[in-house]
Amino acid sequence: MTEHAAQWAASTLADIRVGGWMCGAHWTFFFVHCDILVTAYACTACTEQTMGHLIVERTERVPDRPADVPVAFGDFDLFGYPIHELTEVLDPSDRKLLLSTDINPQSTHYLSAVRLDACESDRR
Repeated sequence: MTEHAAQWAASTLADIRVGGWMCGAHWTFFFVHCDILVTAYACTACTEQTMGHLIVERTERVPDRPADVPVAFGDFDLFGYPIHELTEVLDPSDRKLLLSTDINPQSTHYLSAVRLDACESDRR
């Protein structure tokens, strides 16, 4: 979606904060809802400057409890279960998309962030 459409959709949850600078981004904005920080942006490779990236983070850096707000991916809450439980239910292809290499899949902590990329050029 476009920057305007993304901001409009997100404004139903919280006040949008435009600003900040992100290297290689056409546009970026963020909002905080309860204990979840969401950053949306379009990198220089995103077609027609449409949103290609979404970063969803917990405000608690090393969370040891579920998030106050569910963040659904398919049929389960990404921030509602310990990492070791998520790794048991995610497909191997989903693990590469959602879990960074520095996360211990046996950890009893909860995820602190998830990055979703629709833009092929910057996918990690």
